Amino acid sequence: MKAKKISVIVLYIGLFLSFTISNTFAKEANFTASFAMVGMKMDYKEYLNNGSILDSEESQYDDITGSQMSIGYVFNKDELSYSHLKLNFMLLSGHTKYKGSYLGSGLPYGSVVSRTQNIILDTDVTFMHVKKVKKIFEFSYGLGLGYHEWERGLSSSQIEVYKWYYIKPHLGFSAMLNKDLKLGINIEYQHGFDTIMTSSNPKLDFTLGGVNIWEFSIPVTYVYNENIDFIFEITHRKQTIIESNVNSGYYEPDSTAYNNYLKFGVGFKF
Repeated sequence: MKAKKISVIVLYIGLFLSFTISNTFAKEANFTASFAMVGMKMDYKEYLNNGSILDSEESQYDDITGSQMSIGYVFNKDELSYSHLKLNFMLLSGHTKYKGSYLGSGLPYGSVVSRTQNIILDTDVTFMHVKKVKKIFEFSYGLGLGYHEWERGLSSSQIEVYKWYYIKPHLGFSAMLNKDLKLGINIEYQHGFDTIMTSSNPKLDFTLGGVNIWEFSIPVTYVYNENIDFIFEITHRKQTIIESNVNSGYYEPDSTAYNNYLKFGVGFKF
């Protein structure tokens, strides 16, 4: 089953569960859920040891798409603060424009232009504590633990899978612009561990030297009523992968990705 179909099924199941649970626990207001459609713009480059570009992947927002869903629980809530434990899941798929050269050919960058098929999965569980000021401003801080996987299908016979676990501290700020509109700013740093890249051709595993990610997001929330919000978010992410070990004469080079996401969805409180 293709990732897009899986993503749509997950979205429909999530929507069904949210409405079912919200009707069942209508008197409670401690649970949250959100569902969003996502478009991703990728700008990925791998580098030789001398700093020149080895190959690259690029996409526009409508080339890699999918959905994101979350479910959470709010506790220790009072007039001045609350805590939020949230499980997030995102699944994207689509194509990028590859520019590089055939492996081991010695030809220059740009001698091969093709299309790469991609599947991106990201899931995490995050704890956040939120402080309120005058019912207008909110300051948040927290810590999350997650898993990321990128399947990069350069061809039917050459598939690379990048995967790692990560820990992420989080800082955020939001302000009510009026009674219905809220603007936020969030900053996260993700440090990857157990960082691995597997290749199907040649069939090898590589231990990446490290993965570090900075993420900056601006969510805009329209408060429809006390139970439903509409959310639009712009996210910018810088991902740096450090050169791997050498295996059978091959290695995974340094790379940097500047990825942007557009997200539009709906949030529920129940």
